Amino acid sequence: MRNQVRVSAPIAGHDMAISDVFQAKHFGEQEFGGLIDPVVMLDHFHMTGPTFEPHPHAGISAVTYMFEDAIGAHVNYDSLGNHGPIHPGSLHWFAAGRGAVHTEQPEGDGRHVHALQIFVNLPASKKFDAPYAVHVEASDIPEFKTPGVRVRVVTGHSNGVQAEYTAQLPEPFTLLDGFLSDATPFMHALPRGWNAMIYVVSGKLRLEVDGEERALATSTAVGVSVAVDAAANEAVIRLAPDKETHFVMLSGPALNEPLVKHGPLVMNTSEQINDRIRAYQRGAFGRLERREGSWVAVLVG
Repeated sequence: MRNQVRVSAPIAGHDMAISDVFQAKHFGEQEFGGLIDPVVMLDHFHMTGPTFEPHPHAGISAVTYMFEDAIGAHVNYDSLGNHGPIHPGSLHWFAAGRGAVHTEQPEGDGRHVHALQIFVNLPASKKFDAPYAVHVEASDIPEFKTPGVRVRVVTGHSNGVQAEYTAQLPEPFTLLDGFLSDATPFMHALPRGWNAMIYVVSGKLRLEVDGEERALATSTAVGVSVAVDAAANEAVIRLAPDKETHFVMLSGPALNEPLVKHGPLVMNTSEQINDRIRAYQRGAFGRLERREGSWVAVLVG
């Protein structure tokens, strides 16, 4: 029995800009027909100055991954009291749970944040858990290397390389940041019941998964859903570049749960959304206050 595989058509995403300091390519889960669940949103962005005021999240993890070619730090503040730089090549995973407030911004002259912002859905059983953050420095991220292939295993595992801190995340999730050259292919095993999103940062890719083929160019993405039959455990994704190519792959077990979104709040029902809005309004998420040119957490107590 063949693996049951669905692959979306290539999606080009939507360009976004705020003033002259923020530009992004935006992808929403609705464009992929459920094939990137548990990913709710991906922004591939460039930021050169403060853009977003402190804002709430609930029901998701808000994940920031800085590409290695970023210049300077992206500074994180949240209502849990976390404050610090996200350096080039580093990961900051903010599991918002029942709700918290944060902001991230470049500070100082000559900064150029080149990064991904990813919303990863939380299962219904964890949407009201206490919020927390996991921070991983660039030097702690393992890599898979063969001639013509370098893949940073930012979270999860691939080809025998394991990011050990993944156990601290709310749910299993694999984030790969890959660089391919010389037409050398890269293969990754996607487990039964998982979905994946593959995004081309630069270059071109030929994708093959269980007989399904797609061609991808810069700033396009596909969703891949694999329902492997009971006798198998995985399906193999094969990525081959035409020339030097930079890609990312996001993958996790599909939640297959109702999804109701209100901006940065993602819950299972409208009633839950309204409950979280009221909780935020009464201060249950905590808050950030501007003091002497910096943000300071005001903890709930």
